[in-house]
Amino acid sequence: MRKIFFTILLIGYSVVGKGSDEVTFEFSDGIQGSLKTKMEQQLSKFLTAINRAESAGSDEINFAGIQFENTETANQTISMLWNSVHFRTQDDDFYQNCLRHGRGGYQVRNIYMDMKPIDDSYQEDLSQEFIIEFDAQGRICDVNIAMGKLQYQDILKQGEQLNDLDRREQIIFFCEQFKNAYHKMDIKYMEDIFSDDALIITGRVRQHVKSSVIMRNQEINLPQQSNVEYTVQTKKEYLNKLRNCFNNQKGQKGGYINVEFSDYKVVRHPAKPNYYGVTLKQSWHSKGYHDEGIVFIVWNFTDEEHPKIEVRTWQAMTTTEREIFTLNNFKLR
Repeated sequence: MRKIFFTILLIGYSVVGKGSDEVTFEFSDGIQGSLKTKMEQQLSKFLTAINRAESAGSDEINFAGIQFENTETANQTISMLWNSVHFRTQDDDFYQNCLRHGRGGYQVRNIYMDMKPIDDSYQEDLSQEFIIEFDAQGRICDVNIAMGKLQYQDILKQGEQLNDLDRREQIIFFCEQFKNAYHKMDIKYMEDIFSDDALIITGRVRQHVKSSVIMRNQEINLPQQSNVEYTVQTKKEYLNKLRNCFNNQKGQKGGYINVEFSDYKVVRHPAKPNYYGVTLKQSWHSKGYHDEGIVFIVWNFTDEEHPKIEVRTWQAMTTTEREIFTLNNFKLR
């Protein structure tokens, strides 16, 4: 009798083990009807596929039966990250709100993953929040790693206080898209998001510098640092260097780029409400290189559906508060 009981117990454990990768997802609010059901099914299958691949130690994820807006883009998005770190859901049962985003589709946040580094090249947090994007037809169109939850809530709280909540939600969305374009090494996205007249400025320590520069008849008032030299690049120059960087990583076995943004500070231009300045800390990890710096971005929301980056600057972490670029350093159109 004990032998029969022990055998049944082993079978029970086997069934539990096989089912441990299964994920169920349900929307709590924000969407109804057949589209709701379709997206719940797609997301359940998607997260289950990730868990199964992680359990099996597979180099690839089997997304058979899952509808993507663009299958090639979706596979590339996941595989870029999967090359350096595997991951699996922290829960097997999700009950989350459905959010609308500015492009007419849907977004799901708060999908937390345990990150399982393949080797010591992965330097980021071992717990990450993922964002899943859907198009208007309920197909998965993008997967991104989110900004920190507290940072996200803080920016929205500021939006409520300053009566520009919608715009700050857009800023969060596009900053996350921008960050993850580095992860995916997506040069096309970079070409689209930067204004044709964008200024890209980087600073490094030197003995003698100018206090201002003239570029395309626009004067830029540089922060007063006696030992920092600034390099100004055009969009074309910056993207050429970035393209070479992407190609270099793609050409290496295990090549990757992980970029993290943190410590966001969002400021609306006092006279030009379509312009926002975003200051943040950027941590860059790639195979063979790492740096940290302070990045300042000027977003132009004149075209709300297609905002553009007018300015991107990078400064060393040792830069003092009064020396960091702000909206006041630029005469915006």
